[in-house]
Amino acid sequence: MLRLSIIVAILATPLLTGCGSSGPTRYTVAGQVTLDGQPITAGKILLRDPTRQVGSVEASIVDGSYELQALPGPKLIEISAQKEVPLPGGKTNLEGDSTRFVEAVPQRYNKSSTLELNVTEDLENQDFELKSQP
Repeated sequence: MLRLSIIVAILATPLLTGCGSSGPTRYTVAGQVTLDGQPITAGKILLRDPTRQVGSVEASIVDGSYELQALPGPKLIEISAQKEVPLPGGKTNLEGDSTRFVEAVPQRYNKSSTLELNVTEDLENQDFELKSQP
């Protein structure tokens, strides 16, 4: 039975992938992300379809830069990055660490983000200059 399932999966793969078609057109979205004028050293950027009809795309932010391929249309943007902070009172956790990681980017740019972007063929670099204070 397992062998039959594997054979069916192998034979069905070309049908599911469109017999070699490259799929829907995607466009490059790239740029810089700063927080209070400083590049975000390491983080994530997520482009989400507001209707949730197509999947999200995510890319790493490295030294303030990101690049990804996204389907055209309006997107909601979520940006996050972690920073290491000391535990209160000089305490340590169960692993013996005296620090913990917390979200460095304000919620208005991630969980409660109102950032929007319309992905188009002629989209130039898309930079995000985030501020800690409103």
